[in-house]
This record gives sequence, structure tokens and C-alpha cells, in this order.
Amino acid sequence: MIVLNKQNQKDLIELNDVNQSFELIDFNITKNELSKHDYDILILYSDYNITINQSLLYGYLNCLKNNRFEGTVGTLKVPGGAFELPLLTSKIIRKYSPKLCLVVGCIVKGETLHYEFLSSTVTNAIRNVSFENDTPILNGILTVENEQQAIDRAGKKMDKGSEFANASLEIMNFINKFDV
Repeated sequence: MIVLNKQNQKDLIELNDVNQSFELIDFNITKNELSKHDYDILILYSDYNITINQSLLYGYLNCLKNNRFEGTVGTLKVPGGAFELPLLTSKIIRKYSPKLCLVVGCIVKGETLHYEFLSSTVTNAIRNVSFENDTPILNGILTVENEQQAIDRAGKKMDKGSEFANASLEIMNFINKFDV
């Protein structure tokens, strides 16, 4: 698990002003109201390496806001790490039928081959969930060599969350244009 110091925390992204053009629903807070909404985008992020994942999430949401996205976005922190994301994503997609889903997690290489097996397994499982549920899923799982790479990619230096948001906007435009 990544442990941050004060300097590293400054390199991560914070959520900008909460006033945005889209409806943002945190599933962890509004558990009983979920079925009342049609979700354009659902974001599931892992509890493991939470500070990295939240930085990616905040970069994503900030970019949606900056691009004046209009729609409904649901966020859900899920227990466990990247390995648990595909199954839980599949269950959530089947229940709420979003137009698009983003899964966010972080796998840091250790001293064993576990990293390679985990990265490959999770990537393949996400692809399978996308096909099985007929829903585009953006793979927002960072696979990094070390903690600094995770901070750089999730944080202000590279802002991968913003990249994921721009890809989401392009996919949403495609879906709406062709009504698929």
C-alpha cells in the first residue's frame, strides 16, 4: 500500500469546487436512491491505495466540470483492490445500466511476479465485463513500477484522471451521435 508524506500529498489532485454542470451522486452516501437515476457514467474506485485512486477520481471529475459535461455521474468506492473491481463492476453495471463506466485502481510492482499476474488478470477481466455487459469500460487501473510513478500519473504531473475524462467525453459523444 502506498504511504504518502506531506510533499507527495501536495502532488496529488484535489476536487475543485463542487458546483458542476452534471449531477454527481456518491453511492457510498445515497444508497437507497440509486435506482431512481439514469446514469451516464459510473465510476468505481478501489479502496486499496485510496489516495492515488481519489486523485485520479478528482482529476476526472474536475475535467468533466471544466468541459461542462451535462449528465449524471455516480461514484462508488469498492472494498478491496484491483482484483475485486471487475466482478463488482459487473454487478453494478447489470443493476444500473450506465452508458459508460470507469474503473480506478492502482497496482504497484513488488518483488515477486504477483504484479504481472494481477495486472494481466485484471485487464482481461475488465475487457470481459465490458463485452458481457455491452458497456464501454475505461480501464483506469494504473500499473506502475513504484510509488513515485503512481503519484506522478495520478497527480498533477500527468493527471491521468483528466485523460480518462476526455476519453469518456469522446465515447459519450459517439454513443449519443450514433444512438448506440
